[in-house]
Amino acid sequence: MESPVLWPYRSPPAHEAVSAIIRRRSTNAADVREIALDGFDLSLAKRVLDLGCGFGFMAEAVAPRVAPEAEIVGVDVWQANQPPFLERVAAHGRRASFNCMNVGWELPWPDGTFDLVICSYSLYFFAEVLPEIPRVLTPNGTFLALTHSRRDFPALALIVGLSAPGGEWLSIISRFSAENGGSRLGRWFGQVERVNYPNTLVFGRDEIDDLLAFLHFKLPLLLPGWQPSDELPPGVCERARKLLSMRGKLVIEKNDAVFRCRKPRTQFE
Repeated sequence: MESPVLWPYRSPPAHEAVSAIIRRRSTNAADVREIALDGFDLSLAKRVLDLGCGFGFMAEAVAPRVAPEAEIVGVDVWQANQPPFLERVAAHGRRASFNCMNVGWELPWPDGTFDLVICSYSLYFFAEVLPEIPRVLTPNGTFLALTHSRRDFPALALIVGLSAPGGEWLSIISRFSAENGGSRLGRWFGQVERVNYPNTLVFGRDEIDDLLAFLHFKLPLLLPGWQPSDELPPGVCERARKLLSMRGKLVIEKNDAVFRCRKPRTQFE
């Protein structure tokens, strides 16, 4: 059975809806994918691996930048993500395949299979795979990772009524975050470039529906045992409405980081 913290991602429409809310409420108008790929020449990449691909959020931005004959291989634990992932890649004229599997300690591909590996907001769920990423890359291959900051959730915890974002969330994000990503990646890559994406999400009095939908998606990370099929607890809704009414707006930090890694090292070096 999959961990409850992964359950929100099994519904591509719900995931896409929250992604749209994040874009609407962001104070940083730049698309984080464009920031991640700015000045990044992928024109020679022919084999691409997207770990934790979801509905194709990152693959959609990468597809038009890779070689015309490239294939993007998506990996995700939820089979429901296959159709939207394949559609987003195909829309840019690139080939795609999808593997429904858990990402664990080992990847089922030979050494040097991929020119590019990407991992967008998911490596903290399976950080144990990190030594395998340089192995499946070609010597000139590149790894691109997007991740959250440990500081992203205190405001959400306050809205939910928690004193601090502990439990599942802190345990998960601590495995690969904006704060420790560079040091973790430095062991496996000779060159690690960090690109900051400063951002906040702002919800005004008229945006309560967006706020509640965002909370509904994130709650499994904050409240162990809570399932996305459940309605938001009445206390959470009431607290969110009250805080928004009192303050006029609620601000949630969303400072992400992009890591662009080259010169892969294997565990035997």
